[in-house]
Amino acid sequence: MAEAASAAEALQRSLNAEVTDRSALEAVVTLACEGLGVPASGSSLRSRVEAFYSQARERVREALYAGVKKALAVVSSHYVGIDLPTVCEGYVLPDDEMEAQEEVQRLEDAVAAPGDALAAFFDAEVELPPSARRSLGRQGSKAVQVRFPLFFGKC
Repeated sequence: MAEAASAAEALQRSLNAEVTDRSALEAVVTLACEGLGVPASGSSLRSRVEAFYSQARERVREALYAGVKKALAVVSSHYVGIDLPTVCEGYVLPDDEMEAQEEVQRLEDAVAAPGDALAAFFDAEVELPPSARRSLGRQGSKAVQVRFPLFFGKC
């Protein structure tokens, strides 16, 4: 009888821990959704995460497009008459696949520091959406930091 009671207590502790973990996860997802302006009420946790992912992916795409346009505008200001449609066709690379990969790596290495400098030039223009600013303001110094490196993978 004591063994059954002990097993029941262990099961209850495990259940309580699962409920606590689920509640914490729901709170983080709700906060993240509010930060991106994604409606979170009345939806399952899965649908809220999917909506959050979709909205975050769209924001990353918007940032990418804005960054590319700004970079092309800067290049255009330095090289009057540059053929942007041709530039937008992509790299000019050797036919050999290995040589092409090496050339892309060389180009990416060459633009790393200047690219960071140009990106820093536009840092002042980057701001949180209004809903995220409100959420962070309510949280004060206890703001939750959530990183989503998966958004920078293949789209």
